[in-house]
Amino acid sequence: MPDLTWSNPIIDASAADPFILKAKGRYWLYATGKKDGNRHIPIWSSDNLIDWQFERHAVEEGSWNKFNFWAPEVLFYDSRYWIYYTAKTERDDKNHSNRLGLAVSDKPGGPFEDVGVIIDHAALDGSPFLDDDGQLWLYYVTEHGNTRGHAAGKIWVDKLIDPQNVADEAVCLIDEHEWQEGPVVFKQADGRYRLTYSLGAWTDDTYRVAQAVSDKPNGPFIESDVIIMKSTDEVKGPGHHNLFIGPDKERWIIYHGWDVAMTTRYPRIDRLYTAADGTLSSNAPTSTEQTHSW
Repeated sequence: MPDLTWSNPIIDASAADPFILKAKGRYWLYATGKKDGNRHIPIWSSDNLIDWQFERHAVEEGSWNKFNFWAPEVLFYDSRYWIYYTAKTERDDKNHSNRLGLAVSDKPGGPFEDVGVIIDHAALDGSPFLDDDGQLWLYYVTEHGNTRGHAAGKIWVDKLIDPQNVADEAVCLIDEHEWQEGPVVFKQADGRYRLTYSLGAWTDDTYRVAQAVSDKPNGPFIESDVIIMKSTDEVKGPGHHNLFIGPDKERWIIYHGWDVAMTTRYPRIDRLYTAADGTLSSNAPTSTEQTHSW
């Protein structure tokens, strides 16, 4: 198999909170980005992670989803593609009406048909996870103005009965910091669960990616002191990442990073490394040409 050579950013466009799914022999990238009329969440596709083709915008505005189309993640389940995303009803409510919603399609490139709200209190950054035993989980972050009285910026998890319905048995997993967001979970080779998430402010160079580990998908999680990714002189505020399986069958990281002037958040990819004890690390964010051989 040939070497993979790439340079970040991989797309010359505003594409924050990026997510990559491998489906139908291609990589599909979904992100927070500029809208097209009343449609939101841009989608690109590629067969090599280097050359990206814009496809469409995934979802259309409706009764509950009018603003803040953020942080899409896609789950392939029961032969369909389920896109979890944040949106809100009110324009100027300090994000109190942010909710987690869902849309579905028969194709990874959409278009997606909105299903509606699945977390009915102020929340954002929904991340689905399908465990080896078939159990679905939904990780998310509580938002300001939460009607259940939950503090904002904390990471929670709930069981999914099916892609559209939570069990309403949520537990808080990470709340040690002033703000934590963008949770992503996967099961490691040793059977433990690795939770990765962003800390700091997305608006500045304090933004970074942290990690924690647990014997169970619903915790408790023990936070590691090893930071996976943080700002450099060339890339500011790297974070709100996700993980995907690259062409080498290994796990890679996709994330956004500001340009030095902090005018735009661009999508970027880099390799991810796993130590003997399961701790993750990366040389991200990179800003020079990279080559990976396998």
